[in-house]
Amino acid sequence: MDEAELVLAHVMVASITGNRLRVSPDEVAELLLSSLELAEGDLTEHAHHPEDFLIVFPSLATMRRLNGEHFISSPRSALSMRPWCKLAHADADELGYRVELELRGIPAHAWHLSTAEHVLGASCWIERLHPRTRCRADLAVSRLSGRAHDPAEIRRAAILAIIEQLPPRMPSEAPTIRTLSFPISIALTKVELMRAADTSQTYL
Repeated sequence: MDEAELVLAHVMVASITGNRLRVSPDEVAELLLSSLELAEGDLTEHAHHPEDFLIVFPSLATMRRLNGEHFISSPRSALSMRPWCKLAHADADELGYRVELELRGIPAHAWHLSTAEHVLGASCWIERLHPRTRCRADLAVSRLSGRAHDPAEIRRAAILAIIEQLPPRMPSEAPTIRTLSFPISIALTKVELMRAADTSQTYL
């Protein structure tokens, strides 16, 4: 995401206003080139939601020439432009709890950070793995610490489904797709409520 945000620093979002006629990306590009005194290659346009278009500039210098919001009108439509912002349309909240977890049942061939992230989903952001988990010294329990919005949302059990593709027995046959399922238990061993002034309260 950090790399994507660096690219999106060169981006503006554009919304069709007024009569909301259907406008193609090519029409938007032509309108911008003629209205903003830009040349071919100074931008690329992409369909987008909830704004109608993302306008990507090859360099930050080109984008800075526009400097802020713009309203462009044509006989068919009107276009409102502003710099892209990751906070637009998002609700912001803090992960106010520090948690420590133990996951049991993860098979050795799936002993990865991505597996724990998949099992926990959006209920917990993993901050770090325990050193014995990271170096695989202990493959019985995956221990980790992270942050959560609400520890009650962290489930205590899950099924890890691993999809495998088996080669066909005959060249004319399609490969076989099967799922291996592993029950995972999740223990919440410690919860701390983070305080604004660097203080915390331990619940477990």
